[in-house]
Parts: sequence; structure tokens; C-alpha cells
Amino acid sequence: MYSRRKDNIRPIMAVISRRRNDLEANIRSDRDATAVHDRETATANQRKTRYRGTWVESLTSRLRWWRVRPRGYEADIIKGLLALVVLCIMVVFAVYSGYFGSSMRIYMNTNVPTGSQEITPNSNANNGYESPLLIITYNRPEYLSRTLAHVLETIPQPCGFGCPVVVSEDGNLESNKKLLLSFKQKFEAKGIPLIHIHHENKKIGLKGGKVNAYVELAKHIGWALSQVFDGTLVSLDSQQKQHPLPQRLMLLEEDIEVAPDFFSYMESTSTLLDNDPTLFAVSAFNDNGHLENGDPKRLLRSDFFPGLGWMMTRNLWKNELQSKWPNGYWDDWLRDPKQRKNRQVIRPEVSRTYHFGTNGGASKNQFGSILERVRLNEQAIRWDLEDLSYLENSKYENQYTKLVTSSKLVNTIAEANRELAEYNVRIEYDNLSDFTRLADSLGIMNDEKASVPRTAYRGVVEARLGSTRLFLTPMGGI
Repeated sequence: MYSRRKDNIRPIMAVISRRRNDLEANIRSDRDATAVHDRETATANQRKTRYRGTWVESLTSRLRWWRVRPRGYEADIIKGLLALVVLCIMVVFAVYSGYFGSSMRIYMNTNVPTGSQEITPNSNANNGYESPLLIITYNRPEYLSRTLAHVLETIPQPCGFGCPVVVSEDGNLESNKKLLLSFKQKFEAKGIPLIHIHHENKKIGLKGGKVNAYVELAKHIGWALSQVFDGTLVSLDSQQKQHPLPQRLMLLEEDIEVAPDFFSYMESTSTLLDNDPTLFAVSAFNDNGHLENGDPKRLLRSDFFPGLGWMMTRNLWKNELQSKWPNGYWDDWLRDPKQRKNRQVIRPEVSRTYHFGTNGGASKNQFGSILERVRLNEQAIRWDLEDLSYLENSKYENQYTKLVTSSKLVNTIAEANRELAEYNVRIEYDNLSDFTRLADSLGIMNDEKASVPRTAYRGVVEARLGSTRLFLTPMGGI
């Protein structure tokens, strides 16, 4: 009996023994795990202590939400938000990389020009596009080539003042197209875009089938000014947001050569033009620039608009000139008192442009004998280092009046020649006919527009003869 009970208990004891062994093993495992946990906790505490108060602790606390595993609709919302963020990033990248931004701007642009355009993509992200250079051309590619060569040689790089270079062609001459394709590569090598636009318009003829060049030139210039100032060229550029609308521009014609410091001169005087309401424009030309011994650093104010390389502001165009631009003789129109409104032009004593076109121009080389002798400045003057405050209206008026009134009054050219060795002299003229006679004797420009002689300031025209100056002044003083 006892033996049977013992046999029955033996399996039970075996099971209990196995359970005990398993329990002991689990206890040992838990102890090991606890030890590992304690070591990890200690290490973590050390890390917390090391990075406490640093950006690591801040970043770690912000990323704790990733440990939460949302379920159901919460997961769907989070996935949707993440997808939306990724999509926005892709769209922003595409726009700024120009993938489809330029196409969107073309379709959204409301100022598409009437002529065709060839756009050279801008490769320089630092361009201002605030002061482009506009070159007007028609059918003289050999002249245009000379002008572009001098611009290419003197324009600042990378793209800055005078950038982009916009060549506006009246028509679509194949020789011009080939020439400009060649120059585009040269300008792009300097990081300067060259934009070629075409003005296409039916020519207005005269009797005998001839074209009125003055009419066509005025229409072309007015159209080109609108293309630049209205922002059409900029809006078609893939880097539009980096280019504000032009605040001013410089205008050349296809037969004008520029001096080494042309762009520096224009940039430094642009501040005066922008801020002085008594200024109308800045010109790089001196109509009497054929005279010797001029001071290359001397600038003057004048009541006469010379043209032949000049700068105007966007405000003048948009607020005054665009709505009433003439159908011909645009330069004389700008000299009219209704446009000039007693405002003046800054000009240099030594020209920064040279008009070399003798054939095919609208003026038929009217003043060729003098224009061909105009001296082009050869010094690369740093105009940004020059103090131009003397050109402010009140300062200039006071200083120039003193200069003229302190000169010695004489009655004839012969008497002036005797005194010029030692003194500045002046001769008074009674009327415009008298002025013309004196100007012819001195070999200077003798014409006038709206009763304002060329280069005149308050009626005073000066000629530099040797180291001194001769002033032709209106009777009764300046």
C-alpha cells in the first residue's frame, strides 16, 4: 500500500522539481535583465547630465512624439499632413529651380510685346536688373558690332550696372541676327545676359517711296522703352523674383562708342538723378567736346538735352513721357519746355561717348564736321571715389555763378584771346543771332532749341581755351 502511494507521488515530485528549476532560471534571468537595465539607466542618466541644457536635450524632447504609434483615423491624418508637406516642398523647389516657373510666368504675363523676342537665360543669381543698357539698331550691323565690342570691353562684371544688355532691332535683319548670336556667347562668358528684341511695324513712307527715318526712329525708341520699363523682359526671365523692375536705363544707338569709365560715370550720377527733382536726365556727351584741355573729372549741369548716350528714370517715363511720346523728332521733343519743365541734365566736360556713324543715320550726319572731332575720354576714372555733391542744384548754382561773374568782361574775341593767358574771360551776347556769330568765331556749336543754346546753363555757354575758360553769357548777367 505504501509502495503504491510512493510510486504515485514520484511523478508529481518530478513535475514540481521541473517547475522549481524553471522558476529559479527565470529569477536568474530577471536578475541579469535588471542588472543590464540598471547599467543602461546609469548610462542614460550620464548622457542626460552631459547634454542637459544643450540643443541635444531640446531636439530629443521634440522628437518624443515619434514614439507614439497612432492608430486608425489619427494615422490617416498624420500621413495626409506629411504628404501635403512633401508636396509643398516639391512645388517650391520646382518654382525656384525654374522647372515650370518660367512657363507659368509667360502665361500669366499681360505685357507681352508686339514684336518677337530672343531671351538669353540669366545665369547669375545676383543680378539687379535695375539699370539695363538699351541699344537701338536698324540696318547697320558693322556699326552695331563696333558699339557692342566697346560695351563688352567696358561693362562691369559680373552682371551689375548696365545689365542686362537689351538690343532692340527695328526689323529682322539676318546679318544682325548672326552678329548678335555671336555676341551673346561673348557676353554670357562674362555672366551678362544679352536680350535681342524685334520691333516690327509698317514703315511710314514719304513722297517717292522714301521712309521718314525720324518718324520710324521715334516709334522704335518709344516701343523699346516700354518693353524695358513695363517689365516685359524681366517677367519672361526664369529668375524673375530676383529681378525688380528697372528703375532707370541707359540708351545708346548703334553708332556710339563708349569710354572706359562710361558705366562708372552713369552709376555714380544715378543717385543724383534719382533724388534730385531738378534733374531731367544724365548724358555722357558734350556737344563741344572737340575742344582741347578739358578736365576729365569735371561735370556740369545744362539746360540742353544732348542725347547721344544718356540715362533716364522709370518715374520720368511712366509718369510723364510714355503717354505722350511723339511720332517723330523725339530728341527735339525732349528739349521742349513742356517736357523739360526747367529741369536740367548732367553732362561731362570730356565726352564719355563718341558718335562715329557717318552713313545711314536719321540726321544724315548733320553735325559731322564737329562730332567727328569730339574727344572720347580715355581715362578709367573711379567715379565712385569722386565727391559729386557740388552738382546739387543750389550748390552748383552758387558756385557756377561765382565762377562766371568773377571772370573778366571783354568785348571781342580778339580781346579775349589776349586775356585768356591769365584770366577766365566772358563776352556778353545780346540775342541768339549775336550768340551764333560768336559761336562760329570760336568754332563751337551755334544752334539752339527752344531758345536754349547747346551745352548752355542759364544761357551761359563755355569754351575751354588753353588753361582758362571763355564764357558766352546773356546780356545782363547769368
